Amino acid sequence: MNFTKEQEQAVRLRDCDILVSAGAGAGKTRVLVSRMAEMILDEEHPLSVNDFLVMTFTNAAAEEMRERITAELDLRLEKEPQNRRLRRQVRLMKHADISTVHSFCNRLIRTHFNEAGIDPSFRIGEEGELFLLRQKAMEDVLEEAYESGRESFRRFVEAYAPGKNDRMIENLIEEMYRFSRGFPDRDQWLIAVREEERLLESPETVTKSRAFLTLSARVRGVLEALLAEVEAGLDLFCGAPESERFDALLTEDAEKIQALLEEEDFDALCEAFAGLKLANLPRANKKEKEWPYLEEAQALHKTVREELQQIRQDYFLYDLRELCRENRELSGCFEELITLSGRYEELYFQSKKDRNVYDFDDLEHIALSLLVESYGEDGQPTPSAVAKELSEKYKAVFVDEYQDTNLVQETILNTICREGNNNLFVVGDVKQSIYRFRQARPDLFLSRYDRYHKTEEAAAGGLPTESQENPAAGQPAGVRVELRDNFRSVPGVLGLCNLVFSRLMDRQFGGVDYTEDIALRPGKGGPMEQEKEESEMLLLIEDAEKDNLAMEVHSVEAETAMIARRIRGLLEEGYGYGDMVILLRSDAGRAEVMAEFLTAAGIPAVCESRTGYFQTREVQLVLNYLAIVDNVYQDIPMASVLLSSIGGLTEEELARLRVLTSAPTRQEYAFFDLIEIYLAEGKDEGLREKLDRFVEQLLYFRRKKKEMPL
Repeated sequence: MNFTKEQEQAVRLRDCDILVSAGAGAGKTRVLVSRMAEMILDEEHPLSVNDFLVMTFTNAAAEEMRERITAELDLRLEKEPQNRRLRRQVRLMKHADISTVHSFCNRLIRTHFNEAGIDPSFRIGEEGELFLLRQKAMEDVLEEAYESGRESFRRFVEAYAPGKNDRMIENLIEEMYRFSRGFPDRDQWLIAVREEERLLESPETVTKSRAFLTLSARVRGVLEALLAEVEAGLDLFCGAPESERFDALLTEDAEKIQALLEEEDFDALCEAFAGLKLANLPRANKKEKEWPYLEEAQALHKTVREELQQIRQDYFLYDLRELCRENRELSGCFEELITLSGRYEELYFQSKKDRNVYDFDDLEHIALSLLVESYGEDGQPTPSAVAKELSEKYKAVFVDEYQDTNLVQETILNTICREGNNNLFVVGDVKQSIYRFRQARPDLFLSRYDRYHKTEEAAAGGLPTESQENPAAGQPAGVRVELRDNFRSVPGVLGLCNLVFSRLMDRQFGGVDYTEDIALRPGKGGPMEQEKEESEMLLLIEDAEKDNLAMEVHSVEAETAMIARRIRGLLEEGYGYGDMVILLRSDAGRAEVMAEFLTAAGIPAVCESRTGYFQTREVQLVLNYLAIVDNVYQDIPMASVLLSSIGGLTEEELARLRVLTSAPTRQEYAFFDLIEIYLAEGKDEGLREKLDRFVEQLLYFRRKKKEMPL
């Protein structure tokens, strides 16, 4: 089995924690499987399958890893059929601790149900069931608060629910609850949050707050990007005799942006934005109209004006002292929100416990309560007896997709892999982190990445024992291994990816600087065929002025039409249909539509449908029609039916229905209201006939609904 140098290091290194930064197609699963197999087969210090804990992100990944490790051991067993120990390890693989984090937590809770105070026959609730429990808990929380007559609650409602319902404060409570669940210790988190709020209440301390620093970094990032865009424009299309006035205009734009970047004091920056004036676009004269880059220069100046105006409106309309005064006045509201979200968490959890039903977040937090004895003032956990037992049991801990780990999962890991165990092996790629909306913390990956030594440094100076960045901190540091070789794609594809992301991704946007050190490179033994043609990128630019619905219904068809044109071009170049494939990030709701469109355009196309019977387009159409027969004010089913053969409207007509209605507040109307308005006021006779026919049929079925069930 041939490994690259880096893969070999990831498989063979021992006696240290290891982070493997593995780009797409770099063979990370092969490395994980091979490392585990090597540790089992090690002649000097062999480990048993029972000594491993392997955490993956999905059940499918866990099953694949189990199968591949078993296959690896089976292969060795064929060469050593008399090896009893190896045969036993193969049998043990069926019960190996290879699972998702949630499955691990599930097993842990059922094993230690008595310590957790949980009935071991619990189950994971269905989303609909949990939604009803959340709804009931929210109703109870607000009912309690209203009955209490608390002044703080009254002010909270006045500030955040001025309308006729409590929807906004319900959303705030739910959001606070969900966010707090991403932290191992809610009390420690609240201490930090309250300190942050305290900093926001005074002009002397506000600039030290995380919110202010984040805001400052965001504004600076936008200004720097804008400056780079203007400078690139000056380099690219200015300097011609006919561009003299636009050269001066864009140069002035760049100077004003640079002046804003040089302001370090917030008040001074507010004044600078307040007094900021950019010249209007000059009317192009005859000579300038012949300049090929006139539209680009005009658009760039317009972008600068709009971006700076947006920054001013978003961040610099108010004086810093006024903002701090408002924060002081709202501090009581914030404390009330903390109280409400805490009570909501308490009632929601109790209702789940009463029914012996939990969600996946509960599994993590209950497992964490079993593994942590207490938290120190610095927030560091003290492992419990259960955690110490597990740290003795597991001689090697593997974590896949580490970039999508959250703080609770990280704490679970840290209690099992105690300091000095040197048995943690994590694999991930911060560039592929896509679960931040689920509280994933790619910064945990980056922290280890920055702290750990490169393999070359480890080889030169022995295994590291302290941080690269801050040796005085005394934190144990491990070794990081970079797997950059891609064995999945051809050089042209990799080159295009590197080109795009080297310009898009940096530490602030994407979590990492996309430098040569982490760029993808073709791996030897991969698809290295030299391409006669380079990769090309086709861009479909939507009209931002169009109605959102019109854009949505057009997008798939427009994209497929562009693909169809490219396919015909390739056919003319001598390629066959069998030489082509259309790859989608997800085929949900798109693959079948594209296949139908291509077939209608005379291009044979087939897709592997994973859609169940009730998810097919035809059945969904009937269900949507039944939905509007029951209730004509359901906009999504209504739009679906109007665009089908039943309604007969084109996408343009549906958009016209929305846009051309004379009612000034048309956005507040449902589609059925808009239909009635258009029937009374619309100018397009053909569209009115379609709508009249559609409404007549719909009302007929609504009358029939009273005579027979839906």
